[in-house]
Amino acid sequence: MIAKPQGYDEAQAFTGEFASLPAGCYICIIKQVSMVQSQKGRDQIAVLFDIAEGEQKGFYDRQFKAARLQDPEAKWKGVHKQIMDGSSLPFFKGMMTSIERSNPGFSFPWGQKDNEKTLVGKKFGAIMGREEFLTSGGEKRMATKIAQIRSIDGLKDAKVPEDKLLGDDAGAASTPSQYGPADENGFMNIPDGIDEELPFM
Repeated sequence: MIAKPQGYDEAQAFTGEFASLPAGCYICIIKQVSMVQSQKGRDQIAVLFDIAEGEQKGFYDRQFKAARLQDPEAKWKGVHKQIMDGSSLPFFKGMMTSIERSNPGFSFPWGQKDNEKTLVGKKFGAIMGREEFLTSGGEKRMATKIAQIRSIDGLKDAKVPEDKLLGDDAGAASTPSQYGPADENGFMNIPDGIDEELPFM
């Protein structure tokens, strides 16, 4: 006979599975920023963020801490990447403008050493949608991704996108590279379930 341990009913269950962030409009806060390069060698900014307000506040922090209890190498999942040049330049400028507008009195100090660190702690608005992807084992899963960055005020008239689903012919041969380089808006992100090489905390 197995007796129920004291505190069992109150304990949080760590199963290795995590609830997905619902699609919606969120006020986010930047936790870390790094300059990286895309697979094709283009400059891009990688922003690690969390939900700053509302019912889902601290979502990625809770997910990260729970994952670390089971896997010391677990990575932060709230990651948004944005290519900074060429056809993606308008979207990069849109992101930076939205951050400035969301943080009164903040103006990004272009050309200064380590200026990316000035973005830490700044807020922005995010329209987040769900997108289906294939795991390396060929299983279909849903990931919540930033579809568009706006100013916080710009969330008022925002519409949440419908789920993007894979076709029935999506096969197990797909690899994580299917998530890049950029979607139609020039935005880059790493879906939940894909390891990201940026350290955090």
